[in-house]
Parts: sequence; C-alpha cells; structure tokens
Amino acid sequence: MEKTTMSVQELSAPLYSQIMQPIISAGDTVGSVLLLGKNERDVMGESEKMLIRTASGFLGRQMEQ
Repeated sequence: MEKTTMSVQELSAPLYSQIMQPIISAGDTVGSVLLLGKNERDVMGESEKMLIRTASGFLGRQMEQ
C-alpha cells in the first residue's frame, strides 16, 4: 500500500479553525482525523470535537480487527 501525505499548508484557502485527533490502534498512533474550517463562520464547538473523537475511535477499532 502506497503512503501519501498532504501538508495542511498546501491547501489553497486559508484555514480559520482546525481540530486534530489521533487514531490509536493497539496502543500505537496510526494516523489522525482532521476537521478544517475554511471561513470565519466555521467555529469548532463541542459537537465537532465529539464528532472527531468518535471518528478517530471508530477508525482505531477498525484497524485492530
């Protein structure tokens, strides 16, 4: 499987907000989930934080199977 990376700095639009949560599988960090806000109205609240936590937890459990 080929690994690809993309720097957040390579995005053409400026970022106003972001949340990052690591994906942990079997005690190791195997990736991360990012939620990026591209305009000033994109304010990250508790629901967005819970969404990212849920997504990273789900992906981590799937990687263990």
